[in-house]
Amino acid sequence: MIKTWMTPWLLMAVPVLGAGLSLLLRTSLQRMKTSALLTAAASLLVVIGTPWALGETLVGVPFLSLLPLTAFLSLLGQPLHRDNGPAWTMTLVLLGLGLGILTGQAPAHDILLVILPGILCSLLYRYQSSATPDTWRGLSVYGLGMASALLAWLFPAPASTVALLVACATLLPLLPVHSGFMATLTGLPGNLPAFLAFLLPTIGFHTLLTLLPNLTVRTLHTVAILALAGAVYGSLRALIQTRPLPRLGYGALAFFSLLWWYIADTGTAPMQATVYLSGVGLAASGLLLAWYAIRARYGDIDLRALGGLAYPMPRFSTLLALLALAALGMPPFGVFSGFLGMLLMPTFSPSGPFAVIMLVWLTASWYYTDLVQQLVFGRQRLDIRYEDLRQTEFTSLMLLLLLLLALGTAPSRFFDSYAPTPAATVAMQENTWIR
Repeated sequence: MIKTWMTPWLLMAVPVLGAGLSLLLRTSLQRMKTSALLTAAASLLVVIGTPWALGETLVGVPFLSLLPLTAFLSLLGQPLHRDNGPAWTMTLVLLGLGLGILTGQAPAHDILLVILPGILCSLLYRYQSSATPDTWRGLSVYGLGMASALLAWLFPAPASTVALLVACATLLPLLPVHSGFMATLTGLPGNLPAFLAFLLPTIGFHTLLTLLPNLTVRTLHTVAILALAGAVYGSLRALIQTRPLPRLGYGALAFFSLLWWYIADTGTAPMQATVYLSGVGLAASGLLLAWYAIRARYGDIDLRALGGLAYPMPRFSTLLALLALAALGMPPFGVFSGFLGMLLMPTFSPSGPFAVIMLVWLTASWYYTDLVQQLVFGRQRLDIRYEDLRQTEFTSLMLLLLLLLALGTAPSRFFDSYAPTPAATVAMQENTWIR
């Protein structure tokens, strides 16, 4: 039998070794991509099969399974291009780090949490074409996250609690340290933005659960104010964007800020919060993959430069519209089910800030609907050769949409067992405070 302490290292070993194998096969893009896909599939099998090897229940298996699933689907739709090869390798490395952080215990967990923002800094520095303000803001935020995670490892509470909360806010984006998340979504190549849109908030949320029992009432009030400001800021910035990547990034910031506000306002993180987090992350990932299919054909163009895709690209148009509906919180997808479930919890009672939350939600219905309207129902251009989704692209987006549907219709089957650490379990079940 495998010892429990070996579980994180086993889960990390598969994708990291797969990344090394894909580097050896880099002379053949087809073999490199096949190797990456097989590695992601093997990681999923290891996550599912580890409880049997341990002879016991590994908590959070359905939740952990979404990481290799998202990695696999983000890799599946990628075209064979030399520029995408390094992104495939880094996807596997980041998958290994994510699985290690979610299942590891101190000090391994703390060390990996320092390494992750360091890798993100190196990726941003490597792939940004010029030293734009967004580049430096992203680098500074992840540098802050790395320093905060290191301080949390070295110092005792309460200093470590505050430092780890800052590190958590750089991954699960929260104003004013959201720039790193925006930079990864808008500046990294290939499938990396789509994968990181799910991976980083997942790690940040997991870390937040471990901190929740130790956060004071004043700290939670401060987080709630920042979350409300972030939700409004993200919505307004998304409204004025003419390019899809910044619009999708700021839209995701607004919806993740709603999660921050709920946790800070109630002092709890129920199972429905995990459903909501997963729904927002998967929807953002799907929309980023859909836009990558357009970028692979026409480049990073303005929304106003392309339209009328409903007839020449029916498969793309249908899936884009459904993913946008899922992202803005329409039933029966996971974002809607998770948010409604949170509102129906006995620990929540509507208050003044809830009107702001509803306004943010209504704003999302504008910028997501406008995205679909401009691409799908705009004026068709006669000087452009339209090409619908290839089979792998279609399969990738369809499976992501089915995951969102499964989250919305049977969420308890996915997350009832999710309890990443004893401290997080206490946070989800007992940590409430009087407003």
